[in-house]
Amino acid sequence: MRPRPENPNVRFITRKWAPAMGGMETYCIRLTEQLSKTHRLDIMALPGKPDGDVPSAAALIVFGLRTAVRLLFAEPVKVVHLGDVAIWPLGWIASLRHSKSCIILSAHGSDLNYATKDTFMGRLYAAYIKIGARLLGRSRLIANSDWIAELAEKLGFQDVTKVSLATDIHSKTAAGPHNECLFFAGRITPSKGLSFIVNDVLSLMKRPPRIRVAGTIWDDQEAKTLESPLVEYLGNLGPDQLIAEYGQSMAVIVPSLGKEGFGLVAAEAAACGAVVIASGHSGLAEVVTPDIGLLANSKSPEQWIAAIEIVRAWTTEKRDSFTKNSQAISRRRYSWDRVAKETAAVYDKV
Repeated sequence: MRPRPENPNVRFITRKWAPAMGGMETYCIRLTEQLSKTHRLDIMALPGKPDGDVPSAAALIVFGLRTAVRLLFAEPVKVVHLGDVAIWPLGWIASLRHSKSCIILSAHGSDLNYATKDTFMGRLYAAYIKIGARLLGRSRLIANSDWIAELAEKLGFQDVTKVSLATDIHSKTAAGPHNECLFFAGRITPSKGLSFIVNDVLSLMKRPPRIRVAGTIWDDQEAKTLESPLVEYLGNLGPDQLIAEYGQSMAVIVPSLGKEGFGLVAAEAAACGAVVIASGHSGLAEVVTPDIGLLANSKSPEQWIAAIEIVRAWTTEKRDSFTKNSQAISRRRYSWDRVAKETAAVYDKV
């Protein structure tokens, strides 16, 4: 737990915090950094493990119990902001203790997408979220995309606002000539679509480009794709290495087969001067607008081939013009300052 400031007006609660590494951890840290410039924050956070892994189940349970007790004795604040929807019971406890506090929840892709799965666990989780929506009927929810906002409303949340995410990864210089390779960054798992690109798309092309791959192996079967002669596996890359790969690629591909709350890789890549080709669904389709890149049906090899060939055929002049424009748009559109201002605007509705 962090030291409590004097007379806080926002209590931010999260189980996603460094040194754990992930999109939600980044969101919570960067958002609170920006908000602390204009608000007095009382942050209750569960740090990850020193090696960057997430906390254990036991640590999560202890954090929940300790935070619940602390909330029972905490002074009232104007806003109690939960970093993700799964910890809604802590918001409910806070509302019981101080009825005038406004409860706000941030919703991410993994928060609500799991509730759409037609499995026993998916239905059980959906029921859990619906109970939270009912008990926190006066709460406000911040969704990171229109698609997540729609899911939240279907699950029972009534006051929903979209605040899209931001990225710290960007390049200050324009991209130069490309290396004639595609670039994929993300988890090596079936839902991210790497094997679809290698086995179903590149295999049909007369002149298939090579594909450089960065990311963590989550699935051994999917990892067999890395053995293809068309694939060069780079392992995990740091921010500077990612920036370089984004900027020098012919195109950054985001071929997710599963739904994405927000296409963070697409936003990062565009901010580094890349041309992005992404699956045309869920939050990805909201990020990859025509001024950022191209969309393709996640199940259509023909559409992916067409998109790749379009980008490969661009002249140097057309590519330079496109990437300079998309880079400027992405850096402006996906800034943490903008996220903090839009989040504070939700607070100000109280």
